[in-house]
Amino acid sequence: MTEEASGAVEKAPPPPRLRLSKGTPWRIDAGRRAKWTTPEFLAANAVEVRQIGDPVLHAVAKKPRLPRAELEAIVARMFASMVVAHGIGIAAPQIGVPLRIAIMDVDDAGIVAIEPRIEWTSEEVEETSEGCLSVRGLYGMLERPVAARLVAMDILGKRFTLVGDEFGAQCMLHETDHLDGKLYVDRLKSRDDLHPVEPEEEEPVSA
Repeated sequence: MTEEASGAVEKAPPPPRLRLSKGTPWRIDAGRRAKWTTPEFLAANAVEVRQIGDPVLHAVAKKPRLPRAELEAIVARMFASMVVAHGIGIAAPQIGVPLRIAIMDVDDAGIVAIEPRIEWTSEEVEETSEGCLSVRGLYGMLERPVAARLVAMDILGKRFTLVGDEFGAQCMLHETDHLDGKLYVDRLKSRDDLHPVEPEEEEPVSA
């Protein structure tokens, strides 16, 4: 007998933590996700994520001035690298490309943001644990706003607005920090606030 059959009331799924509030951008939809997660695609496109200390991670990224085909190729490499590294977000500098491109994939949102800019953050903050694909094996505790709003362009040049709550807001802020050459460890009060991740506790992290 399942729990539902025993009389338990099935709860509605929680609302997505990343939501489009304006625009219908090009994104990593179900079709692209299915294609871009095959073993063959991952083997051909995934690269090693750059680690803290690599100069590309500590420099301000530049505005991308590339045709759509080249942008999509970069996004594909980013997504494949994120999947292999078990992340829920990634920024182009993390694969060695110093351009202002980020993927935010909390709750499989599949958002690709070109030149993203944080437009608003809530006054309310909360202390939360944060990890990074470029700071492997460690996490830290820091304060982040519980909500944020971001504006960006998609790879077709269409403008959109994205709203994030809790982990969604954290991902948006984390990825846009990357494009400004900043890692979450730069926001810690002390490097003593960094802690090792136990293998059994490791979860998907923002890039």
